[in-house]
Amino acid sequence: MDLATLIPAGGLGAVGAGGLLVMVVLYLLNANRADRKEYQEAIDRAERRADDAEARRAAAEARLDGLQQAVDEARAARRTAEDRADALAREVAALRPPDAGRPP
Repeated sequence: MDLATLIPAGGLGAVGAGGLLVMVVLYLLNANRADRKEYQEAIDRAERRADDAEARRAAAEARLDGLQQAVDEARAARRTAEDRADALAREVAALRPPDAGRPP
């Protein structure tokens, strides 16, 4: 609503002080309503961006958890392989005769 639409056909001279006050109040109320609508739209856009960022953060955190689990599994497999290699080395050492490592 524009202020010009509130002006009567006879111009401002046809409106008394009370009528002019009512027109100004109506104009300000309409402008306030438009501003509130713009602010609400801006808030809605900001909330959507925040929700999108939260979803991206949650996805990244889930991926990080999966990668950390894979690292932990690889470490456990390496430790198991090292323990098995040590056990085999001890077994071979136990089966080898005492002078087998010396040249003749």
